[in-house]
Amino acid sequence: MRVVVAESVAMFAIGDGVLGVLFPVQHSTRWDLGPKPWGAYMRWFADHPGITRALSAAQIAAGVACAARLPSTPR
Repeated sequence: MRVVVAESVAMFAIGDGVLGVLFPVQHSTRWDLGPKPWGAYMRWFADHPGITRALSAAQIAAGVACAARLPSTPR
């Protein structure tokens, strides 16, 4: 079960990273909801698309690295 959860986290990280690389402003502003501190945090990413792309690319690499280390079976 841990392998399945870890792979699910890796898939989420990869997908989120791809959206951040391709659409940094739109992806950040879509998450601008909830408490004010969170909204300010997401607006900062929208205002800095280059940094958002770089962090998103790192997130993709981390997700791929995590998935690559997982065993082939869920045991």
